Amino acid sequence: MSDIVVPGFQSSELMADLSKAFADFSPEERQKLIKQVNGVFQFVIKNSEGKEEVFTVDCKKEGTVTRGKGSVKADAILSLKDGDFVDLANGKLNGQKAYMSGKLKVKGQIMLAMKLDNVFKAVNPTAKL
Repeated sequence: MSDIVVPGFQSSELMADLSKAFADFSPEERQKLIKQVNGVFQFVIKNSEGKEEVFTVDCKKEGTVTRGKGSVKADAILSLKDGDFVDLANGKLNGQKAYMSGKLKVKGQIMLAMKLDNVFKAVNPTAKL
C-alpha cells in the first residue's frame, strides 16, 4: 500500500493513482505536463469525520504527488471535502460550480486551478474541471 493512501479518505486513493500515473510517464510525458501546468497544488481535504489530510501535487519541477505539504511552496491551495474531491477528479463535479457554491476554496493563484483538468486527465481521461 502506498504511503499516500490514508484510511477514511477516498481522495487519497485517487492521489495514489495520480502518483502512479506520474511515475509511469516517460520523461517526455512528464516534461509536457510540467510545461502545460507549471504549478504546485496543495489539497487540504476534510473527510466526513472532520479529519484533514494534505496532499501536494508538484507539476512545476518534478511531476510528483506527496502526502503532506511537500518541499516546494504551493502556488494554489485548494480546500474541499473528500467526497467533493472524488467527484471533481472523476469529472462528476464542475470546478467552477464547486468554487462558486463554496464547495471548493482556493488560496493563491486561482487561474492555476483551471489547469487542474490536465492533471486529473493523467489518471482519468474523462475528467473535466
